[in-house]
Amino acid sequence: MEQCHGKTKAGDRCKRSASDGSLYCSAHAGQAGDGAPEPEAPEVADGKCGDLDAVETFVAVAALGVAIIVVLKVGRLFRL
Repeated sequence: MEQCHGKTKAGDRCKRSASDGSLYCSAHAGQAGDGAPEPEAPEVADGKCGDLDAVETFVAVAALGVAIIVVLKVGRLFRL
């Protein structure tokens, strides 16, 4: 497959492979000038991504990590 002919926001050439039958990848199809709509980025309101914002996600991951450590320590203590 040929490299995409699209330009990134920074002005560099895209490093992705072009879609079949096109000179552009799916992200840069709108740059082809053939009337294909440019894909829109998903909307993110107030820093939220899905149902959790970044802080809630961090806290959830940290709590999971602590829970795993506790289980491992208890398992060692009781030789499970």
